[in-house]
Amino acid sequence: MRTQQPLLNIFVFFLVLINLSPVFGQEEENKLEWSGNLDGKYVILQTRQISPFYQLNFYDEGDLSEYLSQYSNDLYLNAGYQTKDVGFHLRTLSTYYNDSSASFSLLEAYGSLNLSQNSFIQAGKRAYNWGKGYAFNPVGYVNPRKDPENPEQAQSGIESLGIEYVKSFDSGPLANYALTGILVPPIETTNNRYAQLEDTDIAVKTYFLLWDTDLDLMAYLSRANAERVGFDFSKNIKENLEVHGEVSSYWNDPKYIILNNSLAEQSKAGTSWLLGLRYLSQQETTVIAEYYHNGNGLTRDEYSTYQSFVSSVLAGGSAEAILQAQSYSQNYFNGSTLMQDYLYCKISQPEPFNWLYFTPSLFIIYNLTDGSYLLSSPLSFKSFTNFELILWPTIMVGADGTEFGGKQIQKRFELWVRFYF
Repeated sequence: MRTQQPLLNIFVFFLVLINLSPVFGQEEENKLEWSGNLDGKYVILQTRQISPFYQLNFYDEGDLSEYLSQYSNDLYLNAGYQTKDVGFHLRTLSTYYNDSSASFSLLEAYGSLNLSQNSFIQAGKRAYNWGKGYAFNPVGYVNPRKDPENPEQAQSGIESLGIEYVKSFDSGPLANYALTGILVPPIETTNNRYAQLEDTDIAVKTYFLLWDTDLDLMAYLSRANAERVGFDFSKNIKENLEVHGEVSSYWNDPKYIILNNSLAEQSKAGTSWLLGLRYLSQQETTVIAEYYHNGNGLTRDEYSTYQSFVSSVLAGGSAEAILQAQSYSQNYFNGSTLMQDYLYCKISQPEPFNWLYFTPSLFIIYNLTDGSYLLSSPLSFKSFTNFELILWPTIMVGADGTEFGGKQIQKRFELWVRFYF
């Protein structure tokens, strides 16, 4: 499965959509909006010093305490400018640890233009949200990398050129239809500017609201990256019960394992999928449950081999080998869900026992392969306008050699002070 004449195909698609209906011409008052929030975060970490990953990441850092702390300030700034036909959207994140450690991230910066009554085009850096899953998105081909511990956290988008056509129907089983095409420029460049035209990727999605069911078909076509096709759905079984699912098949997806004490890359074909539900009780208790199969994840034996590799490198004491193992850990084994099968469940209840302004929640990420798990309970207080206090304890539990039982952190307590504006 290979992309043929990608730019020509997209250009023809673009011309067709432009001529589907007349372009808007009415004037309307311009609108500029600003928003954002400032998060002050104080984190206390109880480390797992016997973990080989702790010893790897804190190698040559001296005799550290079992308990570590961290303080940071995150400033999110959002801006939107909108006329009837033209819009511009900006989202930024500035993180400050101290005067010598600060960063700025451009999360989104894109413009949009209404081409006609049913179509529009956007260009720039945008964070997409493909898929129906809450904690995982196997079909999120153009999505930012999601953190299942905090799925709603703002993430950095991708450079892209996208075009979308939307159509509604007054009668029949099909209520809405949408077609989206996205050009994704190559990441690898020459002199930080130029890239091979053939390495431009194409993502396509078709959406149907059919018999009150949300359906998406999507594909990701590429010469340089893994090619994928996928499907998702969402359906309200009852007014307070929704079920959703995603299925993604892929070709030539790189999988990294440790083989003969060195990094090996394998090109894999397979399927990843998700099945979940969302339930809202009469007491406003929300339950989200999802089963996720990562077809390209590590098996239990492959994870055990990787952990044994790290332990043997540390035992050898070679500074060069340890630095190489650190590079492997950061670049190839740094995902939140490295293995194949996970269960996610979250329960939240606003104002229990009539405790005003208080919303507790509890979630678990359970590794079905090795029996380890992460348990976390964000507690939110919104007692003042434009202010939120969050207490967020997390523990990671498991036997030696398991994913969560071998993490370098075994307990984490976070205090967030958030100001909105």
